[in-house]
Amino acid sequence: MIVKKPLQFVVHFFFIAVFMMVALISQAHAQGKVVGIISVDWEGRVLDEKNLAAMKSFREDYPHIGLLHFLNAAYYTKPNADSFEVSQKIKQVLRNNDEHGLHVHAWRSLVEYANVTFRRSPNWSYPGPISLNSCHTTGDCGANVPISAYTTDELKDIISVSKQILINNGFNQPVSFRAGGWMAEPNVIAALSAEGFLFDSSATAPELLKGRRWSNRLYNWLNGLWTTITPVSQPYLIGPMSSPLWEIPDNGILADYITGPEMLAVLKQNIEKWRQDPQQTIYVSIGFHQETAAKYLHRIRDAVDLFEAYAEEQQVPFEWVQLPLSPSTF
Repeated sequence: MIVKKPLQFVVHFFFIAVFMMVALISQAHAQGKVVGIISVDWEGRVLDEKNLAAMKSFREDYPHIGLLHFLNAAYYTKPNADSFEVSQKIKQVLRNNDEHGLHVHAWRSLVEYANVTFRRSPNWSYPGPISLNSCHTTGDCGANVPISAYTTDELKDIISVSKQILINNGFNQPVSFRAGGWMAEPNVIAALSAEGFLFDSSATAPELLKGRRWSNRLYNWLNGLWTTITPVSQPYLIGPMSSPLWEIPDNGILADYITGPEMLAVLKQNIEKWRQDPQQTIYVSIGFHQETAAKYLHRIRDAVDLFEAYAEEQQVPFEWVQLPLSPSTF
């Protein structure tokens, strides 16, 4: 029998301890979880105090939740827009644990600011081209024209200008994107890839929108575009092979069209998917519009409370996403 010397024994024990620690860390890292994402679509229409006040109140009540803001440069291109005032209004509801993404609707002021010819059709509200009356009465129009109506090169110009406007006004360079109306056709994805974006969150579950809008036109388009997306769809790579993006499905859609209990139903479906393989990480995305926060943000409040209570009750490892997003996360 060979007796180890004290020093040899200590060294031997040390390496065993290190090995066990590494194994435990690896096991903990491999343990999956359910991650919630809350996004905000800034439509570029108007910055009303009632909606900003609702957002401020939410931030005060839920400081532990970072928001993925899809900001819109069109606030700055409106006729007579005051850049300082616009920035002040937006920044009052931002926090350090947020991410600054980009949201683009085909507003005439933004399109023409990018030196692109404005298109009046198609639009998801009614057949035929949009009326220019709204441009004359409100100073802008075109938000209901899908950005996919523009060519890839035109979109690159619109997206590039939008990014620069936001950066010039003190926001972080956006690498996450959502198309207005979730309408990100392949030409939109190609333009995003060319402009250096890493994430898109335009994919959505059409079944959750059926019959929930004033017009079925957008639902029909989305049903053709995102045919395979469901409430349990998970992040996947999309776009050109040379520089793909992570597509992060908006699988719980936005509060204008779904209630807190209905969002909880989506969470439960995703928890069931997680239970099939507890080592995987599952993402659930919900959100709201800045322009309708006063009316619908209470549904996100309901969802947050329901999500956290249900996860605790079911002993599910649930957390809110850490922002900004990183490709290494997926």
